[in-house]
Amino acid sequence: MKKEFSTDIVVAGTGGTGLGAADAVATNGLKVIAIEKLDQIGGNTRISSGFFAIDTKEQQEAGLHLSTQEAIRQLNKYNHYLNNGPLTKRIVENAKPTLEELESLGMGIKLNPTANTTQFAHRENPYAGGSYHMYQDKNNAYSRIQKSLEDKGVKFMFNTTMKDLIKDENGVICGLIAKDNDGNELIIHAKAVIVATGGFGGDEKRVAKLMHTNRLRKLGVPSMGEGMNALEKAGGINIDSHALIHAAQLAKSKVTQNTSKKHLAGFSDNPLTRILLTPLMWVDPDGRRFTNEDTVYDTVLWANAAYNVGGMYYILVDKKTLEAYTNGEELEVSKAGPGATDKPGDFIKLADKSVEEGTAFKGESLKALAKNAGFNYENLKASVENYNHSIKYKNDVEFAKKGIHMKYGIEEGPFYAIKAQVAYLGTVGGVRVDDHLRVLDSNFKPIKGLYTGGANAGGYYEGQSYPAYEGLASGFAWTSGRLAGLAAVKDIN
Repeated sequence: MKKEFSTDIVVAGTGGTGLGAADAVATNGLKVIAIEKLDQIGGNTRISSGFFAIDTKEQQEAGLHLSTQEAIRQLNKYNHYLNNGPLTKRIVENAKPTLEELESLGMGIKLNPTANTTQFAHRENPYAGGSYHMYQDKNNAYSRIQKSLEDKGVKFMFNTTMKDLIKDENGVICGLIAKDNDGNELIIHAKAVIVATGGFGGDEKRVAKLMHTNRLRKLGVPSMGEGMNALEKAGGINIDSHALIHAAQLAKSKVTQNTSKKHLAGFSDNPLTRILLTPLMWVDPDGRRFTNEDTVYDTVLWANAAYNVGGMYYILVDKKTLEAYTNGEELEVSKAGPGATDKPGDFIKLADKSVEEGTAFKGESLKALAKNAGFNYENLKASVENYNHSIKYKNDVEFAKKGIHMKYGIEEGPFYAIKAQVAYLGTVGGVRVDDHLRVLDSNFKPIKGLYTGGANAGGYYEGQSYPAYEGLASGFAWTSGRLAGLAAVKDIN
C-alpha cells in the first residue's frame, strides 16, 4: 500500500544528528516529520558517552576557561588541515549553544574534568580531556527528549526506513520515499530533506572493502547505508567515509553495547582485559613487533596502530608475566576504550581457556608458539630478543616506549599470544558539505533542498582516523544536525 504525507521538512534518522535537526526546525515554527528505522530514538548516539564542547557553563563552574580559537587550532593541526576549516570553525563555535539546547530538552550533563579523563594520554591537555560533557541517566533522558520534541510539534514515524530521495523537474530535492515494517511505501513530500541516517557501519562487507581488512570487530547499532546511498545517487560526493575505529577487544569476548559511568561500549567482564589494556609486547600476525604499546592509553592512537597491521594483533606474554598479573602486579591499566574489569583471576587459567577457545595460542618454546600461531619464527625470535634487550636497559630502541613500562619481558615458557581485534562504532565521514551542512555536488554547488550531518557528512575528520578529542563524534552529530536544521529553515524562509 502507498501512503503520502506532506510537511515542511523531513528528517531521516533520529540519532543525535536527526534529533538536533528536528529540534531546530520545530523551534523555528516549521512542520517536521522525523522517520526512524528502529522503534526508538537515539540511534548509534545512545552508545556514546559524552559531548565535546568548549567554554560551557560546566567548564566555567569548574574553573576551566578554554577558547574556541585554540580548540579550532588544535583540531585543524591534528587533522593536518585536511578537514573543512569553515565547517570545523562553525561546529566548535556552535557546540556550546547546542549542548545548552540538549540540556533544555532533558539530557543531564556532567563535565568530566581533565584529571578524571579515561584517556591517560590526555592528562596534560584540557582540550582533549577536559571537554567531555558526559551524558547522565541516558535511557530516561531520551524519553524526556522525545516528549520535548513532540510537544514542539515533531511527528515521529518509527519502524520506517528511508529508501530514496525525490527530485522535482528542476533537480530540487522535494521529499523522500520510505518503507515501513508492514511493507507500505511512504511518500513524504517536503520543501527540504535532512539525511541523518548514520553512515553504513552495519554493512560489514562494505566496511571491509573500504578499510581493506575483514578483521575489524563491529560494535554499536549502525545504519546499513540507506541514507548515504541516496545522498550519492542525488549527486553528493563521498569524500572521506571510514570506519570509526575505536580501541580493541579481546577476540570473540562477550561485550556490552551499553555505556555506563565506569565503562564505554565494548566492555568485557574478563580479567584478561587487564592484559589487553596495559602496554605489554604486541606483535602483528606475522610475529613482528610493530608499535609503541603506550598507545593503549589513547583510544584513537591505539586503534590506529593496530589497524595499520590489518586490525588484528597479538599480545605476547610469558608464564612469569601472567603470574605477576594474577598477584595484582600489573602495569597501570588503561581506561581508554571499553575499560578493564578489576575483578581478580588466575591469569594462567584464563589464558589456557582462551587457547581452548581458539582466541589465543600457546607454546612451550617460542618456536612452538610460532608454529601454533602461524607466526614467522625468525620474525618472532628477533622481536623477542630486541624487546628483552630493551627491557634489560629500560630503553626501547625500536619504538621508544616509556622506560617505566619496560617491565615484563618474554623469557619463561610457556609463552602465549592472545588475540585482539580493533573494534568500530559505525562509520564517520561522508559527502562533501558546506559549513551550513548543505550537500554539495561535484561542482561544489549546493544541491537544493538537501542537507546532512553526523556520520553522513564529510570534512570534519582527516579521512582515515578521527581526532582523539573526547566526545568529538557525538558532539559533531548533535551540533551538525542542529546547524543543518537551521540552514534548511533559513533557506525555506
